[in-house]
Amino acid sequence: MGEIRLLSVRQWLPEWDNFSFDAKLHQRKPSPEFYLASIPASTLRRLAYVGRRRGSGQRLLDLGIQRAHETKRSEEIRRFVDAGYPWASLAAREQERYPSLRKPGWLPTAIVANVLGAQATRADARVHEKDIVTIKSEDGPRLVLPEGAEDPAWALNGTLHPIEIIDGQHRLLAFNEDDPLAETYDLPVVLFNDLDISWQAYLFWTINIRPKRINQSFAFDLYPLLRTQDWLERADGPAAYREARAQELTEALWSHPQSPWRDRISMLSRERGKVSQAAWIRSLTLTFLKPWEGARSGPGGLYGAQIREADTATVLSWNRPQQAAYLILLWTDLRHAIERSGADWIHSLMRWTPPHDVPEGHHPAFAGTLSLLNTDQGVRGALHVMNDVSFVLAERLHFADWHSSWIGDYILPEDIDAELTSLRRASEIKAYSVALAEALASFDWRSAQVEDLSPIQRNQQLVFRTGTGYKEFRLALLRHLADAGDRTIQEAAKNVQRSL
Repeated sequence: MGEIRLLSVRQWLPEWDNFSFDAKLHQRKPSPEFYLASIPASTLRRLAYVGRRRGSGQRLLDLGIQRAHETKRSEEIRRFVDAGYPWASLAAREQERYPSLRKPGWLPTAIVANVLGAQATRADARVHEKDIVTIKSEDGPRLVLPEGAEDPAWALNGTLHPIEIIDGQHRLLAFNEDDPLAETYDLPVVLFNDLDISWQAYLFWTINIRPKRINQSFAFDLYPLLRTQDWLERADGPAAYREARAQELTEALWSHPQSPWRDRISMLSRERGKVSQAAWIRSLTLTFLKPWEGARSGPGGLYGAQIREADTATVLSWNRPQQAAYLILLWTDLRHAIERSGADWIHSLMRWTPPHDVPEGHHPAFAGTLSLLNTDQGVRGALHVMNDVSFVLAERLHFADWHSSWIGDYILPEDIDAELTSLRRASEIKAYSVALAEALASFDWRSAQVEDLSPIQRNQQLVFRTGTGYKEFRLALLRHLADAGDRTIQEAAKNVQRSL
């Protein structure tokens, strides 16, 4: 007979002895411990079965707890075992193109199973005496297998398998009994001993339904390096993350009391005079949340890439309140710089923008309908250069030294308030934000509809509305910063120009 060593885990509180246990309700008192085992996938496959609900007949007698088996899900797990993620999710021709994406296909999460007792019945059947699996405690706990069960040719003597799966059917059924890999690939298994079926249903519910799933965006706060993993870039993981994060940041800009964009983003339907939520999400994804794509693609995203290509490259560990606070600071300083500036383009917009086309409390040059800063193209252009210059200067300005004590799941206004207060005390970053804002405020942000534009000026502004308008806007702003900013910003803008 084959044996497998077990690790005993005792989880039983004295108070539990007073709980209600009723065998008639399939809730007889369970054993005070369960066990951990490492079992070859092939052996477990031969010994275990999955009891599924039939969904009809007498529900009280329907003792299966598992959902229907999704064959495609098991097939996907089996491909994952071969070469990990994301290689297993790629089409065949893409797998040939990206062999470097092959990774270990670990399945470290334990399958949860129950060893049926000799008297246990399922559908009026019991385990055949030659098929019984037992747990022995003397000389250390161990799982005693039926004679020959480790042999691939072993077959069940009766009709009922001695082990039933509580959770993990898709992982187990990813392996065929005659799969050579299954002989050498062990699965971690949590084993209960003769656990009544009602407790199995309870376990299934607590494992699969009750837990609160962590926010995916929160996971990327915990592990900033995940933002830059090349293997993630080939699949939908980072795209989903970046879009989710962009949506959170957009909502923070739209809702936070200190944001100059409060109530000025069209979150649902299109609203005149407002940039849409979709446009903001797209722009943030392509700027601050952009991965680094190589030396000729320009800077990566400040929130989504390593801030320099070297062995000591750093990924900013700024969390969501920090990221939102930095964006609010940049836009707030730009609004203030425009309000203080006496540039000709600003006076032009003050003269030509109808009062009803300016939100109450805002300046027409910043928030009016004739300002490019209030358009999709203008937002994208501003975000591009804000990110580009910030990315290049991140080390020089010691961005990584701005720390936060926030730990949470969802952003609250007071969380961003705290980070804004902290950020404004970071004198080096604050001074840079003001200098960048003043340089951007001297750029001509008038739309082509403003009546006192010269033909040359109007043609230039119309270029920003063409198919290459986003790129042209970014380049025009970089050219402007290379001339109009302070020396540090000029050098950074020229650095970005060379990389494009």
